[in-house]
Amino acid sequence: MLTKDFYNIIDKALIKLIEKYKDDEAIKRHKNSETGQKAYAFLIWFLEFYGKTTNYLPYITDGDGDGSCDIIFDAPDSRGNTVYYVIQSKWNESQKAFKNIDAKEVGYALNNFSTILRGYKKPTNNNHFNQKLSDLQSHIENNGQVKFIFLSLCQGNSSLADNIASFLEEFKPIRLEFIDINRIKRDYIERKYKQITPVNPLEYTYDPEESHVILNVERSKRNNGNFIKIDKPFDAYIFLVKPKTIFNLFEEFGFTLFFKNVRNPIIDSEINQQIETTIIENPDYFWYYNNGITAITDDLSEINARAKRFELSGLQIINGAQTVYAIHSAYKNATPRQQAHIDKRILITFRLLQSGGKDFDLQVTRYTNSQHPISDRDFHANDEVQIRLQNAFFNSQLWYEKRRDEFRGKTPNGIKIISNVTFANAYLAYELQAPDIVLENSQNLMMAGTKDLLFLSHKEHMGGLYERVFNQNTRFEDMLCSMYLLMLLASSTTDGDLEKVLRTELIYILALSKLIFSKYIIKKYRHLPPINNKVKELFEKGKTTIFIKIFHFIQSKIAELSQNTEMSDVDYDKLKDLFEKMPLRLDDFNQ
Repeated sequence: MLTKDFYNIIDKALIKLIEKYKDDEAIKRHKNSETGQKAYAFLIWFLEFYGKTTNYLPYITDGDGDGSCDIIFDAPDSRGNTVYYVIQSKWNESQKAFKNIDAKEVGYALNNFSTILRGYKKPTNNNHFNQKLSDLQSHIENNGQVKFIFLSLCQGNSSLADNIASFLEEFKPIRLEFIDINRIKRDYIERKYKQITPVNPLEYTYDPEESHVILNVERSKRNNGNFIKIDKPFDAYIFLVKPKTIFNLFEEFGFTLFFKNVRNPIIDSEINQQIETTIIENPDYFWYYNNGITAITDDLSEINARAKRFELSGLQIINGAQTVYAIHSAYKNATPRQQAHIDKRILITFRLLQSGGKDFDLQVTRYTNSQHPISDRDFHANDEVQIRLQNAFFNSQLWYEKRRDEFRGKTPNGIKIISNVTFANAYLAYELQAPDIVLENSQNLMMAGTKDLLFLSHKEHMGGLYERVFNQNTRFEDMLCSMYLLMLLASSTTDGDLEKVLRTELIYILALSKLIFSKYIIKKYRHLPPINNKVKELFEKGKTTIFIKIFHFIQSKIAELSQNTEMSDVDYDKLKDLFEKMPLRLDDFNQ
């Protein structure tokens, strides 16, 4: 989704909000200014989208003398402590949405935030702001937690990192977050098209990997105390816990509990509804129907047979995310009487494992999820490189699917979902110049039980390709160009069947197109600019005819070479060497 397309989505939403609240005094105050109305509507949209509230009046302090604090409100965090949120917003017209936020505007906001924290902010002629400021100052004086947010409908500015770091260092443990149009777009996609809840800047949750977690378990008077312990090679326990314990865990830590999980919970799914129904209507059957929860912890000290409450650190749930979410949802919506009944009748199996390091943890995650249709690529979905690539592709018309079936909602017009498997194959063939490997791997996968080497580490399999394809040097631009060319080749040879290109010798045409296009550019311009910059430029201008001619040129030359008996069983390196030596004339492509 291009930035301009997403901006239009926001803009239409703001127009609807202006119409909806046209009789409100705040909207009327800006009736002669479209800019003023949309800036105010943007505050409402932010509170509705992230704050999940339509009663915005108590929160917005925007107006004369607001001291550059457009929203001030308090809310309990996941531990029940009061947190104040102070938001400065910057709405922009469409042409400015593509530009970086002005450093002066950020500096002005940081200065205002600093003034508040130092207690220097003075009352103004805005009574609503004054009341909120007074409450905020009392909260700060009582050592309360505060989070400042700079909200901007434009691009972030990496040059401000030092200013932000300086602010955080001076006022720690105060939190500061910058939310630009790209962050809003990612969160919008997560919610609308993946149907999962994004990390909410207006919810103050704690990171379980950085926090001490209190776990309550159920014991009986039996000799084993209702638990099983395994001590080799790593400590592990199996406990029984009540729904209230799971509810409290999710209340405190939210979706950060699942950062190592290959399958985050699906919101409003049929599975979720079935689990909730069982909890409410058939609680006695729950343990029999449910596989329980598996978690890993960094620090698992000895737990005695009678302990009902103990402390953990670095807790991560690696299997059972849907169970956790369904229990939380059902428990939250239940009456106090129903909650008491649920806790009395339901126990959940809770497997707790000592972390054995990254490789062990990944394997445990792999095997505990093996009863479900999870592919090898799903286990890498939370890798930093996969997240980085997906976020980059959200700025294009091609969306990078890093986990199978993760996009569940109807995608916007013009957007094409492509799996990271297909991206990786195109990149390996074109950019890394290894079409033989793509061809062999693709053909092998047609045999039952064969693993996809693209998403296996060389540590797991001697032929594993994962680190070769995905690393710090894997660039969005190179992967994008590889896919552009694969899609064009497929449309001109196989009616758009990408997989047919990847599993036949047509893949050689894709790989050789990089070599031939480079030779063409040198002939035409007498120098060689960054090749993929030129590919991207031509595709985005719709000037793809040259690549069609290159494909035909390569195909015809391969046909000529194949008539030579010495060409039988030729590998790509030999083929590439022949094309390297082959003379090339501009006339070959000007017909």
